[in-house]
Amino acid sequence: MLTNEKMLGVREIEDRFTQLTLLMYDTSVPRRVLEEQVYPHLGPTIEFVDPWILARGRRKFITGLRGFHCAIRFTFDIFQINVQMNEQGNGGRVLVDGVMNLNQLVIYTYPLRTILAYDFTMTKGGESFQITRLEEMWSYADMIQNVPLLGKLYNASRVVGGYFFTGLFWLACAVRERSFHGTGEA
Repeated sequence: MLTNEKMLGVREIEDRFTQLTLLMYDTSVPRRVLEEQVYPHLGPTIEFVDPWILARGRRKFITGLRGFHCAIRFTFDIFQINVQMNEQGNGGRVLVDGVMNLNQLVIYTYPLRTILAYDFTMTKGGESFQITRLEEMWSYADMIQNVPLLGKLYNASRVVGGYFFTGLFWLACAVRERSFHGTGEA
């Protein structure tokens, strides 16, 4: 276990990851600020994963981060954040639950429920850290659900699906219970 008076505590790590998330997921943040406050925390073999992308290496990560800030407009609302240190105290995982607000359309902000999972290792004797992996989790269903008009049709199909599967499961239980009736099995 790392021991150092200047070592970051869980609360300080939480605060720093809150700040990092708000910087990386707000495309109004200038490149200079990213270079000063985010890049130093990116490990050399950092891995980025989302439902569409798998990219490894600091250079690719930075290119992707810069590209998102140039091509797409979005912000991020954090609902909750949790830091879990490993047993050795030399790294851990941070989970961030929130909504990525995609502002590509002038008249519509596209909310995308997102969970971010950061893996990190402590550096400088526990006084800092480097991110080794960032996984961005969101669902295709959420993407469809938030499209105007198509989202309403999608939600209606889910209600129909609820009735269909409830009926299917009821029927499966009725058939199973009837076939086992009198055999002592359930």
